[in-house]
Amino acid sequence: MDVTEFAVLASIGYFAVFGVAFVARPALVERFALTWTDPAGRTEVRCYYGAVSLALAAFLAYLLSEDLAEQALTGVLLLASAVLVVRVAGTVADGGWTHEYTRTAIPVEALFVVALVAARVLG
Repeated sequence: MDVTEFAVLASIGYFAVFGVAFVARPALVERFALTWTDPAGRTEVRCYYGAVSLALAAFLAYLLSEDLAEQALTGVLLLASAVLVVRVAGTVADGGWTHEYTRTAIPVEALFVVALVAARVLG
């Protein structure tokens, strides 16, 4: 295993552990003692809602520029499907169906996943 492969595997581990921890125990966020109205909380929102989305868009653009559109589409499908599955499971577990955001997010995310599946199948 070379340094590049090690770095990628370590990154997989980091993101997988972080992801599983917060899917399984959302209350872990309290350990950070952040609210979005505090300076550190605003920075956290910028990092994980803003920077991660921008980085993903840049990575997809990179894959597209390398003639790897199918791989990019597969990655987006994995991401969108994971978000949808966790949102539905979380809504069931947490009882959040009555919230306006959830009632909008689930249908929009489901349509996005359906469109991605269609593009993957027809592409």
